[in-house]
Amino acid sequence: MFLVCYWYIFWERESMNEVFVFGAGASYASGGTPLGKDLVWNYYADCSTMHAIGHNGRPSNADLEEKRKDFVDFGNFLLKIQDRYPGLSGINQKWNEAMENAEVFYPDIEKPYYIDEIMEDLVSAAQHSDEVRLIKRLAGNHIAESANIHANAYYKKFVKSLKGKTRDEISIISFNFDCLLRDDLEDRIHFDYLIDFENIDSRRCFYEPGHGIPLIKLHGSLDWRLEAQTGSISLLPWVWGESYGGEACIFLPHEHINKKILKLWDAAAQYIKSAEKITFIGYSMPTYDKDAMRLFQENIQQGAHIKVIDCAQATIDRYKASFPAYKIEGVVRDLSAR
Repeated sequence: MFLVCYWYIFWERESMNEVFVFGAGASYASGGTPLGKDLVWNYYADCSTMHAIGHNGRPSNADLEEKRKDFVDFGNFLLKIQDRYPGLSGINQKWNEAMENAEVFYPDIEKPYYIDEIMEDLVSAAQHSDEVRLIKRLAGNHIAESANIHANAYYKKFVKSLKGKTRDEISIISFNFDCLLRDDLEDRIHFDYLIDFENIDSRRCFYEPGHGIPLIKLHGSLDWRLEAQTGSISLLPWVWGESYGGEACIFLPHEHINKKILKLWDAAAQYIKSAEKITFIGYSMPTYDKDAMRLFQENIQQGAHIKVIDCAQATIDRYKASFPAYKIEGVVRDLSAR
């Protein structure tokens, strides 16, 4: 598996104003959430349970019907997407055949059909809003249902290392929707999302706005709920596949984002400007995310120490090309083992 062992080199403990930036690779390493190339496409493979086998040695009809019911959104997505893109013709039939034969379904998807590419295509046309909502729902379910909170060792170690640190020393920017990076109630290490929530669920009674380490989730979070009509956002319990109603406040690439989330981007810019050190972990700085690129290029100060921890030298080279005026400390780590 593609799991990260970045974590023992988080930072030397010198006292400085430091920003950590987490991408999909960090959450994949810690809790097995999907990487961008696998998002939605591997939902069935990652989240389906074992088949119940009938007397004939094949999946029972009841089991197949249950799976079709559980993954009805996924089936609808495959139907819509194969009609829109000729290169994906027949993919829904392949999925059904895989189910009927109790086979794993990992579609061989090329980059033009990654979800970020499809979103760019769909968001530009208002008539495809239903498809956008469907993809968002699938993306949220895929991340929530595949996340393994019990194997979340790396984020837990990171949070433990924050004990005694103040919000003036450390801040975090995350591009992830998942809830793997969370408060440590035992050591009273808390995060501040910098969001003016209209409602805070009683099960998050320990959350105090304005207190704790800033955790700026620029693409939203699965434990935030957005009221589409008013734009208000509620903080819910950490979400792992549970349905609390409403729409998860998450924004996929190329979507227009909520005004309150836009304020988070302004806050992130201020933290970046004051940072003496910025450590990027598992964030590939994708070329399609032009807003993120501008956020860092326009706000990182001269003299700031930039560290990039990733499994691929190509990612580190991309940072060097994107920030030619800065010295980049690149750390390549084998991501194949814990």
